[in-house]
Amino acid sequence: MLTRRELLKMGGLTLSVMLMPDGYRLLKAQEVPKGYSPNVWINLSMDNYLTVFVNKSEMGQGVYTGLPMIVAEELDFPWDRVRVKPAPAGKPYVDPKMGLQLTGGSTSVRNMYQTLRFAGASMREMLLSSASKKLGIPKEHLKAEDGFIRAGDRLYPYGEFSELAMKENLPLRPRLKDSKDFKYIGRSLPRLDVPEKVHGKAVFGIDTFMDNMVYAVIERPPYFGAKALRVDASGARSVPGVLDVITLTSGVAVCADSFWTCQKAREKLKVEWSESFVKGWEDGDFEKYFLHKLKDRGTATERKGNAERAYEIAKYKVEETYVQPYLYHATMEPMACLAWVGERECLVYAPTQSQTWVLEAARRISGLPEDRIKVITTYLGGGFGRKANVEFVAEALELSKKLKRPVKLLYTREDDIRSGYFRPYSATRIRLSADDKGNVNSLSFKIAVQPLLGGRASVEGVDNMFYDIPNLLVERVDVELPVSSWFWRSVGSTHNAFSLENALDRIAYESKQDPVDLRLRLLRDNPVAQRVIQRAAELAGWGRRPKHGQAMGIAYHYSFGSHACHVAEVSLDRKSGKVRVHRVIAVIDVGPVIVHPDLIVSQVEGGVIMGLSMALKEAVSFSNGGVANNNFHTYSLLRMDQAPKVEVHILTSRREMGGVGEPGLPPTAPAVANALLWGYGLRINRLPMTPDYIRSLL
Repeated sequence: MLTRRELLKMGGLTLSVMLMPDGYRLLKAQEVPKGYSPNVWINLSMDNYLTVFVNKSEMGQGVYTGLPMIVAEELDFPWDRVRVKPAPAGKPYVDPKMGLQLTGGSTSVRNMYQTLRFAGASMREMLLSSASKKLGIPKEHLKAEDGFIRAGDRLYPYGEFSELAMKENLPLRPRLKDSKDFKYIGRSLPRLDVPEKVHGKAVFGIDTFMDNMVYAVIERPPYFGAKALRVDASGARSVPGVLDVITLTSGVAVCADSFWTCQKAREKLKVEWSESFVKGWEDGDFEKYFLHKLKDRGTATERKGNAERAYEIAKYKVEETYVQPYLYHATMEPMACLAWVGERECLVYAPTQSQTWVLEAARRISGLPEDRIKVITTYLGGGFGRKANVEFVAEALELSKKLKRPVKLLYTREDDIRSGYFRPYSATRIRLSADDKGNVNSLSFKIAVQPLLGGRASVEGVDNMFYDIPNLLVERVDVELPVSSWFWRSVGSTHNAFSLENALDRIAYESKQDPVDLRLRLLRDNPVAQRVIQRAAELAGWGRRPKHGQAMGIAYHYSFGSHACHVAEVSLDRKSGKVRVHRVIAVIDVGPVIVHPDLIVSQVEGGVIMGLSMALKEAVSFSNGGVANNNFHTYSLLRMDQAPKVEVHILTSRREMGGVGEPGLPPTAPAVANALLWGYGLRINRLPMTPDYIRSLL
């Protein structure tokens, strides 16, 4: 962690953005109170380089570029002289709107935008004031531009005034740029993290090393909910290089002088495991259990009118039960962590999405105060929510504490899949109806799913939807199982968008309505959502024969502050049952500001591809209560030759800023399923849409 003393030694002008009891506050380095550390800070060196310390994790989404852009814009600083570093971990660094130092929920840019604008603008005003005094020229005759103070025909680098600027008072209300004067915001600038990655200098969790460190792998139970009862480690200990075999809550760890020694020794372990509720369960057992749980009394999270009565008397009715499997995150980099628990210090190198939870684990396990714990956030080789869970960090910390040496814990791909923390399994029953004029008049939505966020995520995207349905009942049934589940990209919206949007097309199909018109009527009070749907339909050529494939499907969803609508062009090989998606038109409205267009495009493209993989390929399979998949040859993902052409179109609107990382995923699967409904008459009620499943419908 960067201390106040280290901060003062940085040289040049440093501004700290601190979380105080009354909210975020901007301070100069010398004003940082003793005992505090800045949570976000920017440093302008005397040799005219700008360094922005970012309190969010870079996992490929571009946050190490998007956030520094905001500072550089207001400071009016040349992009080729901007540097970025990860911020330390600690309470002062939390996202003020989340209360955590966490990267998730598509919040990074929208939560930090205004704060970083004020930081850059304040630094600019302080430099102008100090230059005015040093040059003896009225401030109004000076101009800050592109890293220089312009005085007539003379240009002076900002760095010449950086130390003098430290004596200036912070402006109470720095003048922010008018959006029409933006040089960077709204442009696709070169990413700051790319050169490191291209040249092989980027450090991911798996790339970290310390003197005297040892390696560790963990043998996990063959089925969920089991614990190690008896361990015969004699064979493992006989392997040269093995240091110890340690039983943890999550399994049995083998620690050795190399990763390959760990692997070789693990093969010789003999472990007797306890019984478990799900021991012996296969895929069908999970489906039966979740369908049975749908019969339980649910907790109503949204209720208006009388959905049951309206359904009974309606002319058009759809009742369907949707089943969706557990999903693996499939990050490119499996879990990895290097931890050192000493008597007076604790050091953690982690590719984590949640520094707050890493610190909590380190405090609990090491017994040390926070000021003796240092967390270094490495690059993440993908996250998708999985690396917000810190059990892999806790395991490394526990092993280090017992061995009294730095421990580098590595998950193999097989370990990563078997360890769990999946997108939850779900079963959803929907009853939807429309009157004789085709107006949707009731929706009953009931989902059985393992709860996340206290159950709030279970009905995400439904109890906060903008569809105006007069009679509504939304219920959740919390399912308790030993299978570990966790946030997966777009959380509850992954399964809820699929079932809700497919059911809407079913009622349109039954009442012979155009699904675009139906949605526009349901969103009559939300012109932003209407415009997104209209734009997607227009770009796709809705109502005409698809340019590619044989059928066209549409789906809309609001999540994480953004409106998204996709149109998918799909074809089906009736003989093989293979579904092919040829083209996806993706329209997203992100609110009033586009910071970096290419980052938005790449995130939506990634959401579409991940959504298609979920729709057509992905499912965790079970055998004897444990995971049957053991690598990518048995856990199928969408391949490059199966990827469609994706066209992303970005809209803006006058409202609060929306997120980008997740909203592009939820509409994808239902758009494909809806194309199969209209083009081939297939009523899809489960994922993935494998050839075997499609043939069963045909």
